Amino acid sequence: MVSFESVGKNFGSQKCAVNNLTLHIPEGVVTGVIGASGAGKTTLVKLAAGLLEPTWGRVRVMGKEPVRGRRILGMRMGVFMVHVSLFQKDDTVIGNFRSLRSVYRIPERQFNADYGALAERLGFGSLQDQRVSDLSLGERMRAELGAVLIHRPTLLILDEPTVGLDENVKAIFRDIIAERNQAGMTVVMTTHDMAEVSSLCGRIALIDNGKLLYYGSEAQLRRAFMPTDTMTLTVRDRLPDLQDLPLKKYTITNRTLRLSYNTNHVTSAEILKLILQQTAVSEVKILKPGLTEIVTQIQKEAI
Repeated sequence: MVSFESVGKNFGSQKCAVNNLTLHIPEGVVTGVIGASGAGKTTLVKLAAGLLEPTWGRVRVMGKEPVRGRRILGMRMGVFMVHVSLFQKDDTVIGNFRSLRSVYRIPERQFNADYGALAERLGFGSLQDQRVSDLSLGERMRAELGAVLIHRPTLLILDEPTVGLDENVKAIFRDIIAERNQAGMTVVMTTHDMAEVSSLCGRIALIDNGKLLYYGSEAQLRRAFMPTDTMTLTVRDRLPDLQDLPLKKYTITNRTLRLSYNTNHVTSAEILKLILQQTAVSEVKILKPGLTEIVTQIQKEAI
């Protein structure tokens, strides 16, 4: 669906935003592009959207070079850039949607159904007669997120789509993206929200200083870079014998045990099964390292 082959993008002699990056995003996958500010995330999605040309290497989207094929690809893509408005500011929200209906040649019945559903779920129906210039940033973003979906794109490219939105709207938007993905839509999105990555993204592309540090699932990321979980449990009866467990570390305070273990070597289910064979347990909590913590560790190791 989206391929980058040894792609580089220079902005003058001072900065290489993307450097010799190779990446393939298959059809039907939600991919989260993550990394620190200035890592090259926005440049990468702009290359995919045909808003920039690579300095070297090759980008292909649905088999076409995105800059030269932007007119054809544009009918099948939805592109949202957080700092670039989709709307004409002097027109109303509904006026902008009607313009999009004309551009994408959306059948009236389909347009009315999809517009009504998106307006209700994202909460911009009451804003439809207001000029875009009179909207707050959050109001405009809610309407524009609906706008990139109105023509049912095959590929959706999003740059920080939920910045400035409240948690309720974020959750609704994630649900919509998950539903569209289930129906076959491919999504490439940049985000700083690790909860968004965990809930939506089948794959993660971690970029640092224009280079790809990791590409794969979150589960693979955890196994490869930080496979240590911590289990805290309280026993009701006698303390169990832990000698047969491959633990990295454990502490016992009264009847509360805190166990650290490598999940590549032993699972939480295996640990709990052995303990339950010896004693009764009243409470169990399992703590996994946060995605932000793992990403930070990878970035440190890359320096």
